[in-house]
Amino acid sequence: MIDPIKTDIRIIKTKRAIRDATMKLLSQKSADDISITELALTAQINRKTFYNYYQNIYQVIDEIENETVEKFASTFKATDWLDGDELDFYKVFFCVTESVRDNMDFFRHLLSINRTSVIITKVEKTLKEKAIQYFNKYLDIDESLLSLAMDYVISGMFSVFSTWLQNGQKMSVAEVTDYVGMMSLGAVNSILESKNINTKKLTL
Repeated sequence: MIDPIKTDIRIIKTKRAIRDATMKLLSQKSADDISITELALTAQINRKTFYNYYQNIYQVIDEIENETVEKFASTFKATDWLDGDELDFYKVFFCVTESVRDNMDFFRHLLSINRTSVIITKVEKTLKEKAIQYFNKYLDIDESLLSLAMDYVISGMFSVFSTWLQNGQKMSVAEVTDYVGMMSLGAVNSILESKNINTKKLTL
């Protein structure tokens, strides 16, 4: 009799190997240049096994995109950004860096992909939407201005993380979080102060 638990674990491991291999190859070349033979070899499976789960590489990429967005979305859902009755700006960045730290290999490949990648675009869009949603609860600010500020902060944050990974992570995750938080906080507060908007709740 086949053990369904062992079967499920094997399926999960195989699909994870395929996704990890896809991410690794995407950091080196475009999807159009990746063959199923190459992908199967990188994932240490055979072509038949690949086709047991996916029709083509684009189906794998679509699954990766959805999984990546969900990683960040679930982090936001689980994060309490309040310190008492004030918004703790540091947690905005810490929840993201926690995700990066806990999934380092995955995000190393993610952040090495071309900056115009749909995956990166979807993640940044999700972060921006979640940030705007939370900030709207605590700041009396025009949404178009808040959207502009979040574009600046989130794109800059990913750029810093990308450079940090490429340079061998010479700083700790905590140090990167602190610096990104301070720089982003300064930029956002400058924008808000120019509009005479109360920034007392934007603290680190």
